[in-house]
Amino acid sequence: MDEKISRCGDLDERLAPYVDGEASPDARRAVDAHLSACPPCRERYEAERTAREILHGSRDQLRPAAPGALRARCAASCRPVVVRRPGGLRRWVPLSLAASLLLAVAGVFLFSAADHVQAFADGLALDHVKCFKVGETHAAVDASTWSTRWEQRQGWPLAVPASAPAKNLRLLTVRRCLSTDGWSAHLMYVWNGDPLSVYVLPRVVSADRLLDALGHQAVIWSANGRTYAVLAEGHPAGLDQMVNYVKANAK
Repeated sequence: MDEKISRCGDLDERLAPYVDGEASPDARRAVDAHLSACPPCRERYEAERTAREILHGSRDQLRPAAPGALRARCAASCRPVVVRRPGGLRRWVPLSLAASLLLAVAGVFLFSAADHVQAFADGLALDHVKCFKVGETHAAVDASTWSTRWEQRQGWPLAVPASAPAKNLRLLTVRRCLSTDGWSAHLMYVWNGDPLSVYVLPRVVSADRLLDALGHQAVIWSANGRTYAVLAEGHPAGLDQMVNYVKANAK
């Protein structure tokens, strides 16, 4: 019988098989019991489940661009290893589904320069979905405060577009997130009741592009040595007006 999960750290090696539907009945019962009593781990599970859905829904899109060497790297990264911990040995799964997908998307860029911008956009779309699943929001903090906090903590200035009630735009929070091209500022909003992301990277990644990224519309542009991206699910009407608002206020 699978042991009861008494600490959140004990969930690490069990989560990927659980999300993939490969866990034994006893293991599933142990995970179910822990998730029902631990909201943070339940949010983590939701993020992994979302990543799995994106991965499976986009496998036909990603598979043709992934060469054999990339597949070998992903397979090796997902192979369980044994690590020593106080009290004995345990098995450990080194990469979650979300991390594996990010590796795959990043690998497309590493092996095929032609897919660089598409891989970048796909990585942002995955991050967008995950952050809105599990990210904390701080609606009481205004845009100028976030700008100050960002520069103090990250070392480079960031102009955060403020909430705009007339445009049905509300700022939620600003996070530091990883993309295929390095760390970026992730500005999270609600626009017309739906999630909207603005990403800012302190480097040039691409000229102006409009892309479909894993079911999201991504508008990408570069200015003043930075790259900006606006992401929204589907193809919402009026997104061009929101892009213009960001361009005018996120310099």
